[in-house]
Amino acid sequence: MTVPDNCPPRYPSTGISVLIVGAGVAGLMAALECWRNGHDVRVIERTPEQVTTGDSFTIGPSAIRALCRWPQMAAENEKIASTPTVSFHTMTGNQVTAPKHLNYTQESDSKNMSKLVIRHWRPQFHDMLLKQLLAIGVTVEYGHRAVEYFEDGPTGRGGVVLEDGIRMEADVVVAADGVGSHSTGVTMGREVRARPTGEALYRTAFPAELAMADPMVRERFPPLEDGAHIELWNSQLGHFFIGRTGETMSWVLTHKNNDTATESWSHETDPEEVLKLTATFPDWPEVADRLIRLTPKDRLLHFRLMWRDPQPCWVSPAGRIVQIGDAAHTYVPASGNGATQGLEDAISLATCLRIAGETEQAPWALRVHNKLRFVRVSCLQKLGLINQNGYSRGVEKGESQPKTLRYMTAPWIWKHDPEPYAEENYGKVLEHLQRGTPFQDTNIPPGHVYRDWSIDEILALQERGEEVVLDGEWV
Repeated sequence: MTVPDNCPPRYPSTGISVLIVGAGVAGLMAALECWRNGHDVRVIERTPEQVTTGDSFTIGPSAIRALCRWPQMAAENEKIASTPTVSFHTMTGNQVTAPKHLNYTQESDSKNMSKLVIRHWRPQFHDMLLKQLLAIGVTVEYGHRAVEYFEDGPTGRGGVVLEDGIRMEADVVVAADGVGSHSTGVTMGREVRARPTGEALYRTAFPAELAMADPMVRERFPPLEDGAHIELWNSQLGHFFIGRTGETMSWVLTHKNNDTATESWSHETDPEEVLKLTATFPDWPEVADRLIRLTPKDRLLHFRLMWRDPQPCWVSPAGRIVQIGDAAHTYVPASGNGATQGLEDAISLATCLRIAGETEQAPWALRVHNKLRFVRVSCLQKLGLINQNGYSRGVEKGESQPKTLRYMTAPWIWKHDPEPYAEENYGKVLEHLQRGTPFQDTNIPPGHVYRDWSIDEILALQERGEEVVLDGEWV
């Protein structure tokens, strides 16, 4: 196949075959970056077809930079990205702060990078990745659910067993199949299932014109001719997110978990179920219920939030299977980093495999990648828990945003670039792993000394009203 001129130049072939299990944003980015770095790519996905549901998420500069290496995606990203203004409200809809943009903390050497926080509609971003994948001649093979991972050290192969018993193999298997991945059976030696957080989300995005048909909704959330706006309603009861552009209306309602939710982008539910919940909220405004009632049933998902303690090992013993994205590390929505870290994983992994250069060295590439990434993502997981607790308390008088939000826009987060970081540190980490020489992560808060932590530990501190102590420069 002839590759279009607007695709990036490809590194020389490494001869490494890579099977990517899962076609979410992390899996698709891994496929693109593995192709660019010279590897042979195959992608399978458990759903029968492309999933077009979902609402919005934040993609940070550390991941956006990678799009600049793909001219077609860089141009499309300019069209689909938005820099919304944000206002904070009580759970009854009363405004507490005026709308304003959220800015990344700037430093004197912060050049050539937008200072504004960027949001994307998940279906648009996912479609952008998928179209680029098709342009390089790689297609997603749908309807393939992996139920077991395996590897054979002597032959240098890893693989999966599908639901129908078919086996697929490759030099490297990338588990990008989310929190329900069966890959922990090999990476951790046992199935380590994510556990419920105790919360779930109703979430949707649909054409704004459907919402504008109701005069009360139209008056409260007037049409936007340009730009985007987000309202964040917060209380101890839950959180209500309303995002809108001129074309799209989106809302997300966080609530205490029940057994009807699932961790899936295809679990549809009825708006009437949401209204049963909002009927229990004191002084809940009628206009919010009207917005919920206007939501198309086939666009409303009930999404259970799951989490796992930070797990330091994402690689199988023989080094043929590696986890990325939610399969490796779970994030609560308040982290604002789940999608970004999945994309960073994809870039780092593909780069490490390119540096390894051959199939025999691929296991070391996976281990180096794991070491380069773990402490960074663990720090960001912790910030997500801190930020979630800050949202529950709401905005204090005189504040323009919750205090904890400033942690999420710190330079150590957004200035990171995973490709040159892997290139600069691959040899150092390899020496560390093989010979025990010292290695210090520099993609984490300056001055921070990492120690293991658990979700229960953080929750216990918050329950007692104690502050989570963060050593080093997190802001």
